[in-house]
Amino acid sequence: MGTELRHLLASTVDGARIHAGVSFSRLSELSGIARGQLADLLDGRADFTLVDLAGIAEVLDVPVTALLPAAMPDGR
Repeated sequence: MGTELRHLLASTVDGARIHAGVSFSRLSELSGIARGQLADLLDGRADFTLVDLAGIAEVLDVPVTALLPAAMPDGR
């Protein structure tokens, strides 16, 4: 995954977390993603897996597609 897309996805996921009113610690706990790994994901230093996104979507009570950026950086 390219750096730009990684940061765009991280921003979208973190925005959904904030919108849902779920703290970073609670998201880590309920999704099963370790705090350090979650920090790397939300800071754009690591790539999300489908399992990560599914777990986060479940915690936030949104479909996985709600966590995906609206458009790819290159316009696709």
